Amino acid sequence: MKAKLKYLLIILLSSILLCSCDSNKPKQTDFIGTWKSSDNAFIKLNKNGTCILKGVDYYKISRFPINKNRELNVEGIWQFTENAESGIIDNIDNGITIIYNLPESTKGEILFYISGQGINGNNPPWNLFIWDGDPNEMLKYEFVKIP
Repeated sequence: MKAKLKYLLIILLSSILLCSCDSNKPKQTDFIGTWKSSDNAFIKLNKNGTCILKGVDYYKISRFPINKNRELNVEGIWQFTENAESGIIDNIDNGITIIYNLPESTKGEILFYISGQGINGNNPPWNLFIWDGDPNEMLKYEFVKIP
C-alpha cells in the first residue's frame, strides 16, 4: 500500500510540475516594451511590430572588423519566433527576431534568445540575449526589460 501511495504521489507531483511549466512559457505580449543592456544600449519593441535599437554594440551583433566600436542605431520590425533553437538553454524554444534597415540600403537580422529566472531558468521575468564571442569564450549580450 505504501509503495502504491508513493508512486501516486510521484505521478501527482510530476503532473503539477509539468502543468506549471507550460503556463510559464513566454508569450509575444511579454516582450512589448523597452529592454536595456549593461552597456546602456536599448531596444524598444512596439505592439505594432516595429522596433528601435539605440546604442547596440554592432560588433557583438556582426563580428566583422569594420563593426568594431560602432553602434547600431536603427529602426526595424520584430516578431516572436517559434523554434529559435534556444531550447538547448533552459528548455525555451522561442526567440525574438529583429529585422532592421541599415543606411546602406541593406537589411540585417538578429535572433535574440530568451532566458528566464528560477531554478531551471524558464520562468518570468524574461531576458533577451545573443551569444557574444567565439565558441570557447562565449558571453551573453543580455537585455533586461525596464519596468
